[in-house]
Amino acid sequence: MRFKREILVLSVMLATFSTPAEARRKSLAKQIEHAAKQQIDLALVKVPEDDETCFSPDEPCDIKLLKFIDSAKVTLDIAIFDINLDLLVKHILEQSRKIPVRIVVDKRQAKGDHSAVPKLLAGGAQVRYGSQRGIMHNKFVIVDGKMVEIGSFNYTNHAAEANEENQIYIGKSSVVDRYKKRFEKIWEKGKRIAP
Repeated sequence: MRFKREILVLSVMLATFSTPAEARRKSLAKQIEHAAKQQIDLALVKVPEDDETCFSPDEPCDIKLLKFIDSAKVTLDIAIFDINLDLLVKHILEQSRKIPVRIVVDKRQAKGDHSAVPKLLAGGAQVRYGSQRGIMHNKFVIVDGKMVEIGSFNYTNHAAEANEENQIYIGKSSVVDRYKKRFEKIWEKGKRIAP
């Protein structure tokens, strides 16, 4: 009787495992589904307005941020703890060819295996390490000195697809001015990174 139970348990366990080919098909299907959703979001999501909020992973906060970055016409200042969203990096680099773009990152995160900071540097972006006592944990973007995006949202795949994160877009001049002053302070104290 015990032998039959062990065989039954083993057969159930084996049935739950997928073959490598099945795993590849599932992975590919998931990638295609993600790419299709991203294209739909790119078409439907509009540039964020004042006081607009976003909550991931339920909403396309990565696309909303991308539209915000694309809306910059004069300057783009970014203070971010962690960044690895390839599409966002691509758009930041496109903006850096048209307007001044400054980015302050956390030194330890920037040296991580999944960090996109090397891509930003290779693309010619102005990037500095935050130089402070602890970590550079800021997460904000200032577009044209007129509007700021803030919240818990790091510019990462996990923030976009898995983590409970938030963003708010603010155009109130007194708030934006405080973020501009803060950015200037951390930029001036920041350590230049050679490409």
